[in-house]
Parts: sequence; structure tokens; C-alpha cells
Amino acid sequence: MKDNQEMHFDDLYSRFVSANYDRESATENPAKILICTTPRTAGHSYCQILRQFGLGLPTEYFQWQYALPLMRRWSGDHTMGVEKLNDLAPAYGRYLLRQRSDNGVFSAKLFYENLPFARSAIGEDDGNSFYVLLSRSNKIDQTISLLSMLQTGQPFDSQEPLPGIPIVKTLSERAVRDTAQYIFDSEIRWKNYLNTVDRRRVAYVCYEDFIANQQETVLATVGNWFAGPELSSKPISASRRYSNDVEFKDMIRRQFGDFIRRFWQQHA
Repeated sequence: MKDNQEMHFDDLYSRFVSANYDRESATENPAKILICTTPRTAGHSYCQILRQFGLGLPTEYFQWQYALPLMRRWSGDHTMGVEKLNDLAPAYGRYLLRQRSDNGVFSAKLFYENLPFARSAIGEDDGNSFYVLLSRSNKIDQTISLLSMLQTGQPFDSQEPLPGIPIVKTLSERAVRDTAQYIFDSEIRWKNYLNTVDRRRVAYVCYEDFIANQQETVLATVGNWFAGPELSSKPISASRRYSNDVEFKDMIRRQFGDFIRRFWQQHA
């Protein structure tokens, strides 16, 4: 196995759909931590720290790229498609809670558009559900980062694009505006949804604060919900992703920086 610092996304993807990560949970109703994100808010890193604390085995379980290979293996139906996966969401959820919980906790990273599938799979909100909303203060950098990913198709340093990421071959003001609007709309939808949840089970985490103090930020959050989590003896190394797109980001900033800035000024 490669050192974690050199592990590319395709390696991490393979690990999280691997049978080696399956485990039979003795907890009938595990606590559920949903990491509510918009793109480029360090949700992957937050998952790493939760695993370091032993709070579940989080990844993007409700994206079809993860869910389909898992459900094909668990069900034995290797011809299953996305439509059938949606129909079998409750069964998929039962597998998830049984096979992918750790220390009585199931956790997952979640984009708003995957919320209906998540709810069909693991059920509606209850008193054993907890939420972390990751939000990035610097929306200009977030927009540029997302645009760069849409050009490369690579969310991390990897030789291959991730299936399912739409590729934007040519950037235009319309594409830039649509990307920024998507970030804006997604965050508003998350906030509206979380306003319906008991505020004691919701944490709002600033991306910039988290990046500066990752373990401390997570511990301060989960410490309000769980008694005394301890770091594992094998901490997970910080990811070195994003270095492959520096040139793309610089190009986007030069070409569209003023346009993006105006958009966010109008949506402040």
C-alpha cells in the first residue's frame, strides 16, 4: 500500500468501495454524522479527521460513483444501474449502517443534491443525527477552485478524472456565472434545510478555520455530541491534493477574477 501522503484519489476510491472496509456493526441504530458541503470546502479532509478520531468511515456514500459499486457487490447484482439503485435505496442504507459504521457511528460527506437519496437510504432526521455544514468565506477562491476542477475533471492529484464530474472544456462568463450560482444556491438550500433541525445537532464550520486547525476544529465540534473521542494510534496523513491545478487557477483568476468578484459582491 502506498504511503497516505502519496495516495491518489483512485487509490482512496478503491479502498472505500473495497470489501476490506466492510465490518459488521453491533449497533442497531448508529449515530449519523452528515458532513454537509458545497464543492471545494475541504469535505474530504474533514472525513479524514473523523476517521482519525474513529468516528465512522466517511466518504461520499450517496454519490452514485461510490454507491453503485458498493451495492452491486453487496447485492450480488453486478448489472445494476443507477435507476435500480435509487429503487433499492432503503436496502442500500441498511447495508451502509451495518457495514460502514465504526465505533457506533456512521458518517458521510453529502452534497445537497444527494440529500433525497440519503434520506431514502438512511431515513429522515432523528435525535441520533448530527450535521456539520462546511462553508468557505472566500467565495472567489472557492469558485475558481471549482472551475479548475471542472476543467480538469480531477478533484485530487490523480492521473485520471473521476467519473461523473462534468467537464467544462471552454470557460465563458456564462459557465463562470453558473458555477458561482450553483455554490450560492447550494449553500442557501443547506442553510434552509438545517434551519429545520434541532440547532444543538448542527455545527457550522468555516473552511478557513478548519484548514488552519483541523484536528482542533473537529474535536471542538464533535466534543459537543460525543464524550471524549481520542485520536487513533495511526493518524491519517494530510492529503497533498490540489497542487496539480495551480496553473489552471491562475489562468482563471486572470481571465475571470473581476467577473467572479462582481458576482459575489452582488450576492453578499
